[in-house]
Amino acid sequence: MPTTSLFQTEPIAVCAEVLDFWLNECSADDAPTAETVAQWCDIFTRRGGAFMRLAAECEHYLAESGA
Repeated sequence: MPTTSLFQTEPIAVCAEVLDFWLNECSADDAPTAETVAQWCDIFTRRGGAFMRLAAECEHYLAESGA
């Protein structure tokens, strides 16, 4: 299942673990593009509630990466 689809359907715990990998643990060569992270941010924002924390992590990542 592609990551974007996973973020649309999985519970918060699964999304948080996968997001942490992509934003903090994967190699720079495998890191997601700014466009992809922005899409993820939109998904988490639409899901609302606890997912807003994940949207904030995406926004922080984008700010830190200069996107």
